[in-house]
Amino acid sequence: MGSGDEQRMCGAFVGWLRTHGWKILEESCTKDCVDIEAWHADGARLLVEVQGDTTDPGPDLDTAYGRLLRRMDGVPSSRYAVVVPEDALDAALRVLPQVREALALDVYAVGPGGEVYRADR
Repeated sequence: MGSGDEQRMCGAFVGWLRTHGWKILEESCTKDCVDIEAWHADGARLLVEVQGDTTDPGPDLDTAYGRLLRRMDGVPSSRYAVVVPEDALDAALRVLPQVREALALDVYAVGPGGEVYRADR
């Protein structure tokens, strides 16, 4: 993983996932791994790309989406997520809701205090 901010956000999101019943797959990551892979007791799988603070959220989020798209593997139980700092939410939501839904992709934001929420717009 990259910056200290990305690590902070990743930690906040992992904590949020665990409180919602997700088990985090702990393994060493290669360049082809997502930032987080989680499994839920109901059989759902979540692959997550975390984007830390950036001075240019548009292009950086395009890159984050691209990394996640390359890792989509067609496993039926899978959903995907992009996690962004709260101030980059508008850039993350440039991908139309119907496109995100077709890809089973959700957007989550991490606030300055570490609070996590799913973007509904």
